[in-house]
Amino acid sequence: MKTSKILFPLILTILISISCSEENLVNDLSQVENSFEEENQYFNYTIGAGPFVYFDDMEFKELLLSNFDINTNKDNEISIEEATLYKGKIDVSFNDIKSITGIEKFVNITTLQCNNNNIGTLNVSNNVNLKYLDCGNNPFFDINLTENNKLTHLDIRTTNISTLDLSKNINLMVIRGMCNYDLITVNIKNNNNDKVLVFFFKLNNFKLECIQVDNIDQSNSATNWLIPTNTAYSLNCSDND
Repeated sequence: MKTSKILFPLILTILISISCSEENLVNDLSQVENSFEEENQYFNYTIGAGPFVYFDDMEFKELLLSNFDINTNKDNEISIEEATLYKGKIDVSFNDIKSITGIEKFVNITTLQCNNNNIGTLNVSNNVNLKYLDCGNNPFFDINLTENNKLTHLDIRTTNISTLDLSKNINLMVIRGMCNYDLITVNIKNNNNDKVLVFFFKLNNFKLECIQVDNIDQSNSATNWLIPTNTAYSLNCSDND
């Protein structure tokens, strides 16, 4: 009986101690999880994979924030949802923008005017609904338009590109590409050259040697196709290498 009286308080003390330890453990784990979630949320945001669009050019971001058709809740961020839902036009021309990183989240825009800036890299591969693109007067060196097969209007004057592949852009009707001083070849062989109403590459494309087309005679006779006198149409520009 005396032993029982001694053991009972001892067992009770142990149980209370275990209970308290488990409670502390739960609290500690909860704090760790909350801390991890906060850090992970910040990490996601900084790489553009979180709830907000990541911009590395603050001027570009501010221009989009000031457009309340895009920034519908008028806060200080553009959410992924806001970017995805927007189906209109983005015009950020004639600024000093150096990067339009973040544009890839605007998958439903139909018009992008980013001309007359200082953009060194241009990636519009995710903007598959683009119909009108004016990216002229920017110093980028290459552009991939193979995913933009809805394009009808392209203005790509005064850049640093050396080649231009339009072979996948079967709906193009207007193409302006003058003053690309390093441009050597253009490929517009896409079985739809008869749709092109304006093809203007005549001015200041001093290095432009070859334009790959569907039909040489058709291109030569087209009065709306203007190219430099030293440039030739070809069915395969690689034959000219």
